[in-house]
Amino acid sequence: MPEIQRLELKHQLGKYDCLVGSDLLPRLPEFLQKINAAGPIGIITNKKVNDLYGDTLRTSLQTADYVTRTILIPDGEAYKTLATVEQALSALIAQGMERSGTIVTLGGGVSTDLGGFVASILFRGIKLVHIPTTLLAMVDASVGGKTGVNHSSGKNLIGSFYQPDLVLMDIDTLKSLAVRDRVSGYGEMFKMGAIRDAEYLEFLSTHMEALIEGIPDENLTKAIARSCALKAQVVEADEKESDLRRILNFGHTIGHAIETSLGYGEIRHGEAVILGMYAAGWLSNQVGNLSSSEWEKLAELLKRIPMKLNLDSLDPATIEKITRLDKKVANSQLNFVLLNKLGEAQIQVGIPILMIKLAVEAIKKAWKK
Repeated sequence: MPEIQRLELKHQLGKYDCLVGSDLLPRLPEFLQKINAAGPIGIITNKKVNDLYGDTLRTSLQTADYVTRTILIPDGEAYKTLATVEQALSALIAQGMERSGTIVTLGGGVSTDLGGFVASILFRGIKLVHIPTTLLAMVDASVGGKTGVNHSSGKNLIGSFYQPDLVLMDIDTLKSLAVRDRVSGYGEMFKMGAIRDAEYLEFLSTHMEALIEGIPDENLTKAIARSCALKAQVVEADEKESDLRRILNFGHTIGHAIETSLGYGEIRHGEAVILGMYAAGWLSNQVGNLSSSEWEKLAELLKRIPMKLNLDSLDPATIEKITRLDKKVANSQLNFVLLNKLGEAQIQVGIPILMIKLAVEAIKKAWKK
């Protein structure tokens, strides 16, 4: 059994622990006591995850005399909306949730983002614990304090910054994931290596197959912990995304547009980010400072990631139109995250939006059947 990795993540108002290891779910009461978390414990999850892990969590909590409330939300990005938030809030209030209580999110990015948003606005903010059960949620949504829901005009346009009090990552939960979901999480880890740590990127590339397979060993624990530590460095320096933190959007501008264009459920978030990183890398070489040799290396590594996608319906004009709604657009030009070199990113101002079409064409060519 791999040793538990403990990260101490700091933010403007304090700090919290992020624990990565095996067999952590039954120990939740022990960790809650360390952060002085009181009940009721409102568990926000979906039916599938609840069927897998809900009983384990509730039994351990109730044995430790915690009162629990379970709120089931629909599964899928399409349900990460204000309507679902209102339903969750109404259910919690009806079940007697209290200001002294704690929200525990259990599941993937939808549960984490939406549950975090609920915790940030219920009684103007209550304790929050994230228990991500997907690789993507572990390395992305659960760390950094971003919460939010989607709008018909785009992804994550409504939300808040709200830091958790604890993040618990039990890597045993990754055994139940489909391959596409593990690939999606691998894409986010790859992003952190690409923008912050070329040596870590090499580690991910060397162990790609095993990491995607999701074997709960030391390499998987090390990869998740390193990804979270790299993200924490950025978040600590820029919690509210005014400057440095924007580099975390590498691959996301076009990636989010691809998600919106193809439809949530047709493509995983991490898959879209992988495609978006390819586009951003191409732009980094075309209009930025990324050398041709490093771009070729990045392109080959990205194309090695096992994805079976049909991109015939991916329309460059539609993607360009969607990016015009992006929060980073000003005066018909885009502030884009590009690479200076592998492991080093920067914000480049004034990328003409027309270049987006060419970048999407590059994606389609690279993944052509």
